Amino acid sequence: MVIDQSDERADGLKELIEFMDAPEVCTATPGNWQNRMGSNRLAAIFVNEQLPAADMSGLLDNIGKLDPNLPIVLINGEHRA
Repeated sequence: MVIDQSDERADGLKELIEFMDAPEVCTATPGNWQNRMGSNRLAAIFVNEQLPAADMSGLLDNIGKLDPNLPIVLINGEHRA
């Protein structure tokens, strides 16, 4: 899952990850990632490191409650695919 406030950046990174043979990548915002996840199991989360501090804090807290061992990759906010 790619989490970013920008749909364009999230979609660009999603396409790059899918190109590397991970076909089921979805995108979400900090506010809707749990709804977008649904009943699926997450393999990793890619997060824009430039999210507002409150969004980042809440996101990391909730991910930790879901699965404290889930890999989290912080992505530079300037990423362009």
